[in-house]
Amino acid sequence: MKFIFTKKTLGKIKNCFSIMALSFLFVGTAQADIVEFNTEANACNAILSWVSDGDSDISSYEVQKSLNGINFSTITTIRRVTSNNYEYTTRQTEDRAHYRIVENHTSTFPTASAVKVLKTNCNTGIIDAPAIGFYPNPLMASIGGDLHITLENEGAKMLSIQITDITGRVILKQENELHQGLNQIDMNVNELTVGSYLIVTSADGAAPKATRFIVQK
Repeated sequence: MKFIFTKKTLGKIKNCFSIMALSFLFVGTAQADIVEFNTEANACNAILSWVSDGDSDISSYEVQKSLNGINFSTITTIRRVTSNNYEYTTRQTEDRAHYRIVENHTSTFPTASAVKVLKTNCNTGIIDAPAIGFYPNPLMASIGGDLHITLENEGAKMLSIQITDITGRVILKQENELHQGLNQIDMNVNELTVGSYLIVTSADGAAPKATRFIVQK
């Protein structure tokens, strides 16, 4: 069983226990919070973005979804990176869904962000590329490394990934074989210089999808 606390929950606990008991339970723990959490609808996609306070005690983030606002399930888990900015896109065919971000800590209980309700107007008859999430964004040029891409696949066999500049010039290209369910793909982007780029994805003839990301110093 996993216990997840918000500041409101911790406040209720504080009213139920003595200061001495609280010190015993929570001494040395970090009660980190999501600084900012936003949701945006784009056709059948829910775009979730959040800013962490950068606490080094955080080990990973869980993106959780609920249809009733009570029972949440984890869509994906994203490990903590140097950047404090995160973005994840997931497919939402329901008219209404609830989302939250859970921070997992190395030395204390998980903590949860506020819950956001998102409404979409999804036409499932539209053929589209699978929705992707990727991080870090922005990418630090001084650190380099891989762009980490995650997506839920409902049946596509191949995914084409292109990195283009803002004029549409293709800089990097990668083909990936997909399996059913959650896919995690790493793409080496060490040769990218500081600037704005597009990550363009397409799968099995579906309409391509482009998302902007930034490389900083």
